[in-house]
Amino acid sequence: MRRVGRALAHTTHQINRALDTCIGETVSQELTGMRGMVLGYIVRTTRSGQAVYQRDLEQFFRVQRSSITTMLQGIERAGFITRTAVEQDARLKSLAATEKGLACYDQLENCIGAFEARLQQGVTEEELASLERVLDKLLHNAKAVLGDPHIEQGKK
Repeated sequence: MRRVGRALAHTTHQINRALDTCIGETVSQELTGMRGMVLGYIVRTTRSGQAVYQRDLEQFFRVQRSSITTMLQGIERAGFITRTAVEQDARLKSLAATEKGLACYDQLENCIGAFEARLQQGVTEEELASLERVLDKLLHNAKAVLGDPHIEQGKK
């Protein structure tokens, strides 16, 4: 049997390292790839007139609350975002980019776009579509192993 999980984990690690390096060298050493993507999401969402909350990030990036909390604290300490308690519910924090965060947004988006283009070099649209289908199946299977209640057994 092939060790798909190990190969996927290794590939993911290398992609994350490369993106971290790209962002660190071209945008800010205070940002990693994931922090940059979170900042980008916050800027895009607030520019569209919507409020952004931590739970939105948890859902969009599919990560646990503790991971997002730690990341947001780091981004806030670095001066890229602010977290403000919402008047109706002090437990809820609204997220917004600071001037520093907004100042690096375009550079960040260009960096991520160029990185994605280079990452996908030589890969056809058909191969990308196939990869997405396979990754969806692997994700489904991993969730089934964890007993995710949102998974219908035997589907996919």
